Amino acid sequence: MTRSSDKTPKRKTVQPNRDIKNWIDCYRAWTGPETGVQRIGSAGFWNRAWKERTTERPKKPESEGYRKADNRAKAVLDLLSDSGFVVRNARILDVGCGPGPLALPLARAGAKVTALDISSEALRFVREKAENGGNTIETIECSWWDTDIDELGLRNRFDLVIASMTPSVKDLETFHRIGECSRSHCYYSGSLPGGRNKALQEIYKNILGPDFPRKREGGPWFLYYFMYLYLNGYQPRVRIHHHRQRKEEEWREAAGQAIRYVDRIEPCTAAVQKKIRNYFQKKSVNGKVPVRSDGYMGMMVWDKNVRRK
Repeated sequence: MTRSSDKTPKRKTVQPNRDIKNWIDCYRAWTGPETGVQRIGSAGFWNRAWKERTTERPKKPESEGYRKADNRAKAVLDLLSDSGFVVRNARILDVGCGPGPLALPLARAGAKVTALDISSEALRFVREKAENGGNTIETIECSWWDTDIDELGLRNRFDLVIASMTPSVKDLETFHRIGECSRSHCYYSGSLPGGRNKALQEIYKNILGPDFPRKREGGPWFLYYFMYLYLNGYQPRVRIHHHRQRKEEEWREAAGQAIRYVDRIEPCTAAVQKKIRNYFQKKSVNGKVPVRSDGYMGMMVWDKNVRRK
C-alpha cells in the first residue's frame, strides 16, 4: 500500500540565502553608485565640521538643536526600555558618536559608555561635557570603516552597541561589526524617505542645478538593514520618529548649515558658498530667514541571540 504522503508532491522551500542575496542586489540597483561617501570618511572633514559646531553649542543651551537632541535621546531611551534593556550599569559602545547626543544621556543614565569616532574634536567635546556633568566616558579615536575590533579588544565586550544616524555604518561589513562587538543588544537608526527641507530644495533648483550630485533624502539605509535582519530571522523592535522644524533663524547660520550639507556630498567651492550666502541674505527679513523642514527617523533594537526558528 502506498502512503498518502508519497502521492503528495514535495513543496519547494525558499532558500533564505537566496532571499538575502536578492535583497542585497535589489538595494544596489535601487541606490546606484555611492556619491561622496569617501569624503565623509575623512577625519579632517569631521574635525572641521564638529569644531565649528561644538564651539557654538555651549553658548546656546536653550537652542532648537539642544531640544531636538534631547527629544531624540528620550525616544531612544524609551525604545531601549520597551525592549527590556536596562541602561544602568550596562556597558555600551556608541559607534560614530559625534558630539555625544546619545553617549552623554546614556552616561547620565548610569551606563558605562565607550564613545568611538573618527573625529578628535568630537571626542574632545564628549569628554569635556561628560566630566562637567560628573561622568566618565571612555573614547576611541578611529575609523569604523577599517577598524580591527579584535586588535582593539571590542569583540563581544558590550551589552549594547549603538549606531545612530552615522555614516560609520555604510555597508554590510560595517553593519555586522555592530553585532560582533555586542554580547546581546544592538541599536541602529537612520533617516527615512519623506524628509523635506524647503530651503535646500530651492538651492538645488536655483543655484546648484540638476547636474549637481544629490544626497537621496532619507535614503534606503534603515529599510535595507531592517529587511536584512528580518530575512536573517531577527525581529527588531521598531519606532518611527517624526521631527518638524518651524522657526526663524539668523541668515548666516542658516547659510552655514546649508553649506555643510552640500559639502558632505560634493566639495562646496568658494563661488557656490557665496551664492548660497547671497540667497539666504536676500531671503532674510530683519536678519532672519524661515526654516521649514520635516524629517523621519527609523530606530530599531534587536537581541543578536534571539532569532525565529
